[in-house]
Amino acid sequence: MSEWKNHAIRYGVLPLASLMLVLLLAACGNGGGVEPVAPGANKESSAPSIEGTAAAFPRTIHHDKGDTVLNEAPQKIAVTYFPYADHLFAIGRGDLVAGAVGLQSLQNFPVYDEFTKNGQIADLGNDAPDLEKLLALDPDVIIAWENDEKIYDQLSKIAPTILIHQSENWQDTIGKIAEVAGEEQNAQAYIDAYNQKLEALAAGMKESGVKGKTAMFMMTWNKGFNYYGGVRMEPYYNKLGFSRFPGMKDWGEISLEGVGEADPDYIFLCKDFTGSAELTLEKLQNEAVWKQLKAVKNNHVYVVDTEIVGPLAMGQSKGLDVIGNLNLK
Repeated sequence: MSEWKNHAIRYGVLPLASLMLVLLLAACGNGGGVEPVAPGANKESSAPSIEGTAAAFPRTIHHDKGDTVLNEAPQKIAVTYFPYADHLFAIGRGDLVAGAVGLQSLQNFPVYDEFTKNGQIADLGNDAPDLEKLLALDPDVIIAWENDEKIYDQLSKIAPTILIHQSENWQDTIGKIAEVAGEEQNAQAYIDAYNQKLEALAAGMKESGVKGKTAMFMMTWNKGFNYYGGVRMEPYYNKLGFSRFPGMKDWGEISLEGVGEADPDYIFLCKDFTGSAELTLEKLQNEAVWKQLKAVKNNHVYVVDTEIVGPLAMGQSKGLDVIGNLNLK
């Protein structure tokens, strides 16, 4: 969904009470800079090692605007929907990402730091492609999404353009993105590694008795929260076995009182990185409804990075690591 153009927060997973103490100490010691880390987290685990398996060119790419022939393997790819950059990072071809729309969002997701902090990816705009910057980049190929259909002809004049409709399930699109680079085998290897990790974690949650307990993945927003529960969240609910709360939609807004009525066993709270929410983490500590939640009383509120709830290959792989490292009971 398009809200992923702006969702990003700093790295970290901590029980909420611990996080507030860390924030207080950090503000006194280093001007407020804080980077809480998941207990036992392994930065390398989100992207499995993959051997090079580039396929042959020329090749014809069948996509949502027809067929496009690529005579040579591209060396410079521009993406107009930043989750497609995630897909290339995941399959070990971050070197091909020459420019991205939504780069600022990617830079806010710590899982991509090794790719986005070196200044090698051109910023092509926030919500829509900056055509002048795209022209100056001179990419070998552009990977676009459905929001670019109106400017497809303009994009195609700059470089061969592959249009792929986005999906809430990253496994639907990663293979299509990989095909542009000739890396289909790497994409399948990533999917297989992710699914193995998912199955192992699901087995552990069943054994520990966590399966079946209710969980809410949400972010502070305006006077309340946004929550996430649709296709993108199926690995957490349908596979790991967390239960949804009654009346839960694919995503929506919910008030603090609504959270109180749902009263989930676990809360995974995405911090409002924009700073625009009226309901802040600090204010929550003084709210009577918040204090009475089961998750708060049992210290089962965890502040998490927003990328774990996105349609993102590396983000969701990180999400499994995060939940596994919490040793939920």
